[in-house]
Amino acid sequence: MKTIITKNAPPPAGPYSQAVVSDGFVYASGQIPIDPVSGVMPEGIEDQTKMVLKNLISILSAAGVGKNGILKVTVYLTDMNDFGSMNSIYSETFTAPFPARTCIGVSSLPKGAKIMMDAVGALS
Repeated sequence: MKTIITKNAPPPAGPYSQAVVSDGFVYASGQIPIDPVSGVMPEGIEDQTKMVLKNLISILSAAGVGKNGILKVTVYLTDMNDFGSMNSIYSETFTAPFPARTCIGVSSLPKGAKIMMDAVGALS
């Protein structure tokens, strides 16, 4: 197993890796919308979604996974009423064939985030 660390995404806030590589797959840990440079979290769901996707794609890219190599994304939302806004930003980020995806409504996320995503990618 190999661990992935990039400065283009926030450092882990606990005892976990940004991502791990095993048997040709990359497993990226859940990302919340923290700007890796400023440490600030955007306010609205649209900006939070953009930041989460940027962080997640930065981690997968550091491991050698391009957008088309992302196989599965899990989205966690604290308010399912934000699904439409999240989905709009998500659909601007990915193109067909889209990764498989699950969206889960949760009661809360770290640091008061409205959204968190994790992903699995394949190395080519």
